Amino acid sequence: MRRVRMLDRRWPFWALALLAVGVLIASQIVLPSFVASHIEQAFHDGYPDAEFIQVQVAAWPAIKLIAGRFDQLHLDARLFSQGGLKVDAFLVDAKDLKINLPALRGGAVEIDHVGDLQATVLIGEDSLNEYLWAKADPARFMRIELAREQARLVGEMNLFQRTFDLTLDGRFEVLGRTRVGFVVEQLTVENLQVPKVLLETVQSKWNLAMDFSELPVPVALQEVRLEEDSLYVFGTKWDGR
Repeated sequence: MRRVRMLDRRWPFWALALLAVGVLIASQIVLPSFVASHIEQAFHDGYPDAEFIQVQVAAWPAIKLIAGRFDQLHLDARLFSQGGLKVDAFLVDAKDLKINLPALRGGAVEIDHVGDLQATVLIGEDSLNEYLWAKADPARFMRIELAREQARLVGEMNLFQRTFDLTLDGRFEVLGRTRVGFVVEQLTVENLQVPKVLLETVQSKWNLAMDFSELPVPVALQEVRLEEDSLYVFGTKWDGR
């Protein structure tokens, strides 16, 4: 009889323990996808033209997601516009971060803290040309050609009722923390190199400065890499400076 009474007294404790374990397991299954979907919706609200946005989050225990705290966040956004430039892909991997929940409920993603962040921005050759024509060459006399570690503007120039072949060789580089520009290194007209003293005049027209300050997640740009038909920009966490 006494043993039965002891078991009866322990039952509320075991029931609460089982309930807590059940809630913990359920939160690990349900909360990450629930929170990720809300972040995806906030990105869609900010970039309605985006063709694809996927967010994955992780936290242990998952219940801390309710406070906006994440162990990991992965973002994959494709084909959206920012700063007048079409971004073909924007990939972010972040660790140990806190997201501003009031801002998220208002349709914006604001990161209050992040321990580590690595980001990759991909701009395709076609997107770069659309940006070039919209910003500096509405007549579309020139076009950008990208190859591994090589950038070139090629086209034609009409002068004195004659058409000349024109080539500008150069490189893309990070300008400050949020901008990337095209630096002209050599100008060739009809296979003849133009003296470098004249390059400053050419540079002022064809710098193609791209501002990435309107990306979905603030990023401090660090490096540019060129591949066939593609420009990659790599960045890390923004420290607010």
